[in-house]
Amino acid sequence: MVKIELPIQDTIINTFNVYGSISSILSNNKKCLPWFFNNFIQIRYVYDWDTFFFDNHHLLLENCPWLNHHIVPRFVIESKWNSIVDFIIDSLKLGHYVYLFVDRYFISASKAYLKRSHLHEIFIYGFNSESKKFLIAENLSDGKYIQTECTFEEIAQGHNAIKLNNQFFLNIHLLSKKEEEEYTLNLPQITMSIENYLNSVITLDVSFKEKTLFGQNAILFSVDKMIDDETKLLDKRAFHLFFEHKKLMLSRINYLIHENGLKYEHLSEDYKNIVRRFEIIKNMTLKYNLTKNQNFLSRIRDQILDGLYEEKLVLNEMIKLISK
Repeated sequence: MVKIELPIQDTIINTFNVYGSISSILSNNKKCLPWFFNNFIQIRYVYDWDTFFFDNHHLLLENCPWLNHHIVPRFVIESKWNSIVDFIIDSLKLGHYVYLFVDRYFISASKAYLKRSHLHEIFIYGFNSESKKFLIAENLSDGKYIQTECTFEEIAQGHNAIKLNNQFFLNIHLLSKKEEEEYTLNLPQITMSIENYLNSVITLDVSFKEKTLFGQNAILFSVDKMIDDETKLLDKRAFHLFFEHKKLMLSRINYLIHENGLKYEHLSEDYKNIVRRFEIIKNMTLKYNLTKNQNFLSRIRDQILDGLYEEKLVLNEMIKLISK
């Protein structure tokens, strides 16, 4: 029997699999915290996908300084390995985490199992040759990022079922830890990113053509969407992302206070109130989706508007302190 389990930790952020995968590999390394705090500030909404992300979502795997990232096209695997399962096992034996797309129709831990086709990323960090199962992490528990397992056959069927002529869904990503000797907090970058978030400044991005909204305007757009159509379920991923944005910002403020000597601890206390408010918002969206009680919608809108106003006051003061 061969059993391999590559190390993973509690995630820092996990609204989407790519965030959970990266942070589960790196979160136990305090040296990586400046990278998380330098980034994950701006928020982006993509109209065509009707989805909210942290900015540069599509560039994270390639640009994390603590990860080696290799892309292996499907045709290479098919020409050299008997199956995708053999390739994944060989990669794990060499210490590489595996990140790829599968059709959740074939993944028994998914609600889509044997019901509907749903292409989604999956993160593989181990295997057991006796049980013929992979250790996986995915947003499978009603959107919650969890660690579980699935069979070799499920991964093979799930990946091989993808017939799209689009390399984005066919490529396999191999990830491994890379030592970076020095990576420091970048206060000018943090300040500029916060200003861009507060003022909803567009990110100039030569590799992204889709129409987008940015910053607080993107969050405000979630309010407009509720007003426009009160019959649809709310996208709980969006409100979880907003909550994670606030939690990470609070961690960033505390890091600046304790590690960089930023004065006036009241910033942290003030921002805690914003985190609590957005946790309430997140929980109310779940209740609304269950009950369709229209009173929740008006309360969610009011909480978002008040929360963003408070946040602007606190973060503008933070920018002034950093500048001093």
